[in-house]
Amino acid sequence: MSEKHDDQTANTAQAEAKQAVARLVKQIDANPNDFHLYYQLATVLTEMQDYEQAEELLMKAQGLFAKDEGALSLLNYGLGNVYYQAASYDKAVSAFSKVKDEKLRLEAYQMMAQTAMQQNQYQKAFAFALTVHDAKPKDASVNALLGDILMAMGNFNQAADFYDQSLAADDQNGHVYFSRGLTAMVLEQDATPFMNAAKRLDPDFVKRSQQRVNDIATVVNKRHQDGDQQAK
Repeated sequence: MSEKHDDQTANTAQAEAKQAVARLVKQIDANPNDFHLYYQLATVLTEMQDYEQAEELLMKAQGLFAKDEGALSLLNYGLGNVYYQAASYDKAVSAFSKVKDEKLRLEAYQMMAQTAMQQNQYQKAFAFALTVHDAKPKDASVNALLGDILMAMGNFNQAADFYDQSLAADDQNGHVYFSRGLTAMVLEQDATPFMNAAKRLDPDFVKRSQQRVNDIATVVNKRHQDGDQQAK
């Protein structure tokens, strides 16, 4: 029954996306000088995983708005997102680095941090994320990202601190509760309240991530065994 429901949900989302594409194409025909419409259409195509068409559209738009710095910033940001979703990380970094608009630059830095994370370049990821954090110290997503980076680097105490800051700003994020629970396990704190909150808010994510819990539990158990052997 749940599979049938998932299929229906997917079909509905696909139908809505196609309607959005048709609507945006009409709007672009009527307003060809509005660069925001090209960005919006590319975003919908990216969500549909039609990365080739999204890339083609944004590159065409860059030619149309070649002398508009604000337009180019938004279009490059959109292109970076296309490449990020398509796992073309070097191209993503190149596109994000061309974002010159001051307001959008912080968003681009955050995406560059996430891109560096995907490439296991944690020091670089940390540097970009910290730049964003300096400008938006209470932002939930930036604090969660810093937590993810620090956990990947093995700095669990610092990671836990950033997850706590993220949850102070947004206490409805199952992913962050789950990650905070993992740090609690490693630090031998009580992980139960964090994991319970994660299961309540995002049970599917928790199910999919069970292997990470098992991996952490193995690390903690091995640490105890090593400690017992040293004590003997």
